[in-house]
Amino acid sequence: MQRTVWLVSKLTAAPLLIRSAVKRVVIRTEEGGRGMRRYIAACFVSFPLLAQQLPDAKELLRQCEEALKKHRSYQYEAKMAMDMSMGSNPIHMSITSSTAVVNPDKMRIELKGPMGEVTIVADGEYTWVYIPVLKQYTKKAAISSPQALSESFGMGNITDPSIAIGDAKILGEESIEVDGNKYVCWVVEIKLKKMPQLEGAELTDGVITVWIDKDLKIDWKMTMSVKMQGGPMPGPVEMKLERIKRALKLDVDLPDSLFRFTPPEGAKEMAEVAGPHPMKTPNLAGKPAPEFRVKSLAGETFDSASLKGKVVLLDFWATWCSPCRKEMPMVEKIHQEFKDKGLVVLALNVGEERETVEKYLKTAKVTYPVALTTDSDVVSAFQVNALPTYVVIDPDGNIAAYQVGSAGEAALREALAKAGFKAGTPK
Repeated sequence: MQRTVWLVSKLTAAPLLIRSAVKRVVIRTEEGGRGMRRYIAACFVSFPLLAQQLPDAKELLRQCEEALKKHRSYQYEAKMAMDMSMGSNPIHMSITSSTAVVNPDKMRIELKGPMGEVTIVADGEYTWVYIPVLKQYTKKAAISSPQALSESFGMGNITDPSIAIGDAKILGEESIEVDGNKYVCWVVEIKLKKMPQLEGAELTDGVITVWIDKDLKIDWKMTMSVKMQGGPMPGPVEMKLERIKRALKLDVDLPDSLFRFTPPEGAKEMAEVAGPHPMKTPNLAGKPAPEFRVKSLAGETFDSASLKGKVVLLDFWATWCSPCRKEMPMVEKIHQEFKDKGLVVLALNVGEERETVEKYLKTAKVTYPVALTTDSDVVSAFQVNALPTYVVIDPDGNIAAYQVGSAGEAALREALAKAGFKAGTPK
């Protein structure tokens, strides 16, 4: 509920250029004659051309998601205000956060709200979550970005087309002021059909609006208005929330100490922290494997249909992920041992460019196929938000094992055994 957003106003969809053209038509009507009629006709013919200048909404959202990843580092603060009405019980809540990131693998996020504080630190190998009021912390597998972290907390990703009704659309452009500076933004509207963090709840109305900087592609402002009922809700609920980013710094020098976590005195390590912001660890074991289709770096196509009848090991990884790199020789060993007995090992690189992956593989010495995921929805389909993640699919197309994080060779062999694949051939 903390991730819903405040809808401020509906914006006109008429581009400023079109309104300017209409004004010129009115002025020229004073001239009269055929020249006036020709000018009016020319202006109206130009309307479709002007409309075509608007960017594609989903492409703009994709660019927004990738914008900060292109910088060496960045830092910003955010403030969220939420209002929720549930029957006769109105609730108002404010949450502040600070985010510091060194791409591709270091991150620190601090959250403060009425339900307590949370500190999240990612050092490239592990992700630490600390709840000061409980004096509890947990250590998880590496998480690649604030977006992936949001998904690990069940917040979802608004740029995922699966949560939109039809296509997102551009409402127009608007200037907003942040830290005394004005930024011209595209205003994008997304219709919701589900709330990722509230499974089972039925949406009766849901709209997200995002203000994306035309030059930087940064989402300075985001609002959401949602009405829902059912699921975990005891009755009809209406929620509105507004989030604004500020104090943005790009390509700044951030000290390494910012991304190191030392447990405070008296703090206790837990398998899961029981605070107000529980970290969501997905587990799809026992469920049918989602359909997917990827192409390896060598040009070979792999899809769920053609792999039916085989035991498949999916290894979600990245070059920046230290545990991923450490376990690649182990995955290669298993590949060599079972490749002639029907096991298919497929490494799925998460979010990196082809050049980066190919450069690393020159020294990795692996022979199993490697595919990129940038043009596929396979990462979201398998709910991957931490690396490494191993998924074992049995011959019937069901997920036999779902393992998040490094657990060693014995655990991986045990996962394969759940699909009927042991020292011999699969059953």
